[in-house]
Amino acid sequence: MSVLRPAGNPPGGQDPPRGPRRWLGLLVAVALVSGGVVYAVEVREEDARNRTAATAKTPAPPNQSNKPPSKTAAAVAARRVAVDTILLRRARAVRLGNEKLFLQDVDPANAELRRQQRVLFANLVELGFNEIGYSQAEERFDPQAARGHGSTTYLVRVLMRYQIPKVDVAPVTTELGYTFVSRGGRWILADDDDLDKDLGPGAHREPWDLGRIEVQRGPRVLVITEKGDTERGRAIKNEATEALTQVAAYWPRRWRGSVLIAALDDTEVRDARFADEDVESAASAGSTFSSLPGQDTADGTVAGAYIVINPKERDRVDEILLSHELTHVATADLGGYEPLWLAEGVAEYVSWRGIEKISGPGEVAKWEQEVVDSALPVLQALPSDLGFYQSNADVYGVSWLAVRFLVKQFGLAAVEDLYDDLARHGTDQANRDRILLGRTGFTEASLWLSLKEYQPQR
Repeated sequence: MSVLRPAGNPPGGQDPPRGPRRWLGLLVAVALVSGGVVYAVEVREEDARNRTAATAKTPAPPNQSNKPPSKTAAAVAARRVAVDTILLRRARAVRLGNEKLFLQDVDPANAELRRQQRVLFANLVELGFNEIGYSQAEERFDPQAARGHGSTTYLVRVLMRYQIPKVDVAPVTTELGYTFVSRGGRWILADDDDLDKDLGPGAHREPWDLGRIEVQRGPRVLVITEKGDTERGRAIKNEATEALTQVAAYWPRRWRGSVLIAALDDTEVRDARFADEDVESAASAGSTFSSLPGQDTADGTVAGAYIVINPKERDRVDEILLSHELTHVATADLGGYEPLWLAEGVAEYVSWRGIEKISGPGEVAKWEQEVVDSALPVLQALPSDLGFYQSNADVYGVSWLAVRFLVKQFGLAAVEDLYDDLARHGTDQANRDRILLGRTGFTEASLWLSLKEYQPQR
């Protein structure tokens, strides 16, 4: 078991953004996906109401022209019905565990696509979704795909709605891009990645899209690894279970949620992009949403939590690292408006309490003195949100020290209340200072001055 510094990355490293500011890339993806779902559902409901209202009224005079629908309109309608039927069949096949049914509409001449679809089917069945369904959003156009597949090519953005048991408290949606062609009088699936480049971040990058997986389940943890990586999956599950215990012990909020952890070979899973980082972080925490900001709630509704492990860091995953990420997960549904120094400082605080349990208070005291001597002099203020993850200074250590200072001054419960208030209402600097001043007597500026004068007690 490692007692390395528990931050998700080394000093100066980057970590994927969180919160309304920090979750921007994810929210864009959710907007592209869930926005399509909401639009489709609302339009269909409106159509249904209109149809009902129309049948209740006196029938209109018959079409005097007796003009039949155009051949094009009829063909488009028939195509939509055919593709809807295929999508319904795919979902039913997963629920039944029927591979033959799942492959029934996959191009029989495309051996590689059929192989990939077999892998996908096996993954979906292994996950055992509470709910799974596919629906058409809107038609898309790609000249290259059309040239490759022929004149009947139909590209469509598809919404996959799912709920993973003991992970998602409500169904969530991801997006896919499917290519269908008409062959021999029937529509078939000809490709599933022609639109990937045009979809939102994380589209077609779910753990089950990236090769054969294996699943390890705990009471509040679901770990996904490469097929055959059983020992690692079990180890991560055990470490995560211990980390959940630490978060419950060292942070007052009684979060009872669960988490999906993906530890795969791929460097791009959901919205995590480890390959793009200048300084690679060890893990990335995120949330899935069942609704967008402004729909059910002002900030959207968190439905599930996940952690993606950097493939290069899988061997050093322990409860210390995971307790940091799980602290982010356990506070994700509060709103996300808290300043980064507080978000990362609290995550570090929980992790270092775990280190203190393992190594004793001396280890924490050494680190505290190091931050005071080496990290504080480099900065001129509390770490700001802007450039936090790109900073060369030890912003994680300073953030941890700020939280440790506040806990010593006011107690852990008061700091938890401060976090809750800032996460929900700290929408700008004026509100942050108002909340901080009201609860502690400090503004961010005066808190920094107190930190500069702080000397650890020995």
